[in-house]
Amino acid sequence: MNETPKTKSGWRWPRRILITLAVLATLIALLYAEEDWRGKRAWENCKRELEAKGAVLDWNAYIPPPVPADQNFFAAPKMQDWFVSIRGAQHKNELHTLATNAILVAVITNKTAAADFISWSDQFEPDFDLIREALKRPYARMDGDYSKPFEIPIPNFISTRALAQVLAQRTKCYLMLGQPEKALSEVTLLNDSRKFLEGAPTGKPMTLVAAMVNVAVTGLYVNTIAYGFQKHAWQEPQLIALQEQLKSVSLVPFVAEALKAEQASVCHTAEIVNFREINSVGTGTPSHKTFWQKMENLKSYGYDLMPRGWVYQNMVVYAVLIQSPIESFVPTDEVVSPQKIERAMSDLMTSLDRHSLFGMLAAIGIPSFTKTMQTVAHTQTLANEAQIACALERYRLANGEYPETLDELAPQFIKKIPHDIIGGEPLHYRRTDDGKFLLYSIGWNETDDGGKEVSPHTKNGGMDYTKGDWVWNN
Repeated sequence: MNETPKTKSGWRWPRRILITLAVLATLIALLYAEEDWRGKRAWENCKRELEAKGAVLDWNAYIPPPVPADQNFFAAPKMQDWFVSIRGAQHKNELHTLATNAILVAVITNKTAAADFISWSDQFEPDFDLIREALKRPYARMDGDYSKPFEIPIPNFISTRALAQVLAQRTKCYLMLGQPEKALSEVTLLNDSRKFLEGAPTGKPMTLVAAMVNVAVTGLYVNTIAYGFQKHAWQEPQLIALQEQLKSVSLVPFVAEALKAEQASVCHTAEIVNFREINSVGTGTPSHKTFWQKMENLKSYGYDLMPRGWVYQNMVVYAVLIQSPIESFVPTDEVVSPQKIERAMSDLMTSLDRHSLFGMLAAIGIPSFTKTMQTVAHTQTLANEAQIACALERYRLANGEYPETLDELAPQFIKKIPHDIIGGEPLHYRRTDDGKFLLYSIGWNETDDGGKEVSPHTKNGGMDYTKGDWVWNN
């Protein structure tokens, strides 16, 4: 039986809708294919241009090679358990007792309290001996999966901080008790502990977390040495040893490499992880979410609809924007330029505002460069000043007073006098009327304030290194 006109009319609109949907689906598929091709091509071109400038964007280049277990610090007894953490998790272990015991933050003002602290902390001597023995091994490679940047092992900063704090306190106590040789042993272990943070000898992959924990430990190490100067407790043998240790402190290259590794890490993560998941990579997922968190999570599923090419476009914007501050922080002749760094960050933020759709990865992945660089430069400056202070104190012990100029130290008391990392000029020095000396860097503001120091502590508990000079406290 032939279809009636009414039946034909009934099929007409569904057929039109199906045809329209088919055409629309074809157009969307073509759009996605076009955007994917454009994005991938933009990323390949970007990689070639950045690699021509010296950037290394291949994540495989940052994976440390396997090392013999008997030569690996982290393969020594307890080292992996104590000092390694998977991203987003800090596992408790024996060393956490050091971090939680209230005596760590106590102000020790007399010899009795100092002796009590030494007696209490002697319980950890077997652990310290294990660490000393492990540090004799030439390599430091954490065991873990390095193929995914967001799952690589990182230093357990709680255990690392606990170890550094108790060693610093033991050093001060031994100095107060008039035992500088024992103090040197403790502060040397504190300094040596930085070896596993630096991933000796390759430094791969130097994550920003590890680099900044290294900076923090170095700061505590230098401040502990300064305490000995304030007490005039260090003698010639210890000063020679400390000066040699301080000479090897070079933080800027490690942090610069960490920033380069961060660039490759974020780009590689964007390639292998769903864009929606990048925000939560390594942070875990809360078990109980509020209504608004659920709504935000629902909204984030819109990222799944993005063409893959847009992810590559995000990678392009991120890699290009982060390259400028990275290049501004690579020092020439061990000199850091605050103006260059500030200008690079200002240009980065201006550019970021112009990339709303393709700037999402940059907004997530670019760290606070300026604060990072200020902290690194300040800590390295104090280490350089401490090295000179050792030579100055040795000069005083030999001659009864400090020299008129730093040039009088070389070559007998120091072979090469470190310059100011800010600007590259000589550090400022003069003897003072009270028989001491003033040694300082012009600091982040690049202005000679005459040795005027401004406390870096802010009201909200942060640190501000932008004001005043960076003065050695002797």
